[in-house]
Amino acid sequence: MPGFLGTEKVFLDRFAKPIAASRFSKSSTKEQEAGALAIEALHKQVLPFLLRRLKEEVLNDLPPKILQNYYCDLSDLQRKLFESFNKKEGKTLIDKVGSDDKEAKQHIFQALQYMRKLCNSPSLVVKEGHKQFDAIQGQLARQGSSLTDIAHAPKLAALRDLLIDCGIGANASGADDLAETNYVSQHRALIFCQMKEMLDIVQNDVLRKLLPSVQYLRLDGSVEANKRQNIVNQFNTDPSYDVLLLTTSVGGLGLNLTGADTVIFVEHDWNPQKDLQAMDRAHRIGQKKVVNVYRLITRGTLEEKILK
Repeated sequence: MPGFLGTEKVFLDRFAKPIAASRFSKSSTKEQEAGALAIEALHKQVLPFLLRRLKEEVLNDLPPKILQNYYCDLSDLQRKLFESFNKKEGKTLIDKVGSDDKEAKQHIFQALQYMRKLCNSPSLVVKEGHKQFDAIQGQLARQGSSLTDIAHAPKLAALRDLLIDCGIGANASGADDLAETNYVSQHRALIFCQMKEMLDIVQNDVLRKLLPSVQYLRLDGSVEANKRQNIVNQFNTDPSYDVLLLTTSVGGLGLNLTGADTVIFVEHDWNPQKDLQAMDRAHRIGQKKVVNVYRLITRGTLEEKILK
């Protein structure tokens, strides 16, 4: 209905300007009252044309969301690194807990980050400069292995197995002929990580190396804001893409990703609400399939405590 809210000038004078003025921190009482009246008048005028429905009101129309914890045991290398870290840092951390000293708090935070990274993959912590870097590299080389071998990072092995169980990258399990028939999986997955560095490992050590047939897109902080919706649209509309890799900070809020029916959390946020918001990128209005959510958890570590 053209002109329903008046001309552009009328709309600005009657609604836009009073509402904008009322939102300034230094706005007067009179401006705040004028803004409130303008919002109320605008709301009443457009109410006959708008239907606002909250997710809680349509939950019965959505398919179920099934949340499952997938526990992984520490690898031998992870266990040795944890034991070494605890011997060196354990007493120091206990002494600094509760301290108001800024340096002590920073030390505790760094220690927690180290343990979280080690839960994911030893390659995130054993780098050049690490005291055991050369020794570990040499030992693994003699065994015909390396830090990027997923045998040392059970979460990555679990991720590979989950994807194959979902039919994603199925030809990696021996059905090579599928690659020649343009095979499209019945399931499509969102894979969430907290750190961009961990997303790199998933992309390089799992998808590219072990599941090369998997077609994927990626959405993280390095993608320009004006290009993110294009990636979302491409994933939702093109079923040839099996996986969308995301960081929780970028992909966890505000996006509609109902093209996926499987959500996998490789890492977990300190704030559980952020993970809940992230999994609901797939479980939202427009979803037609049951949504399965898997949380990969390293048993007996800090991760279990975070999720409790």
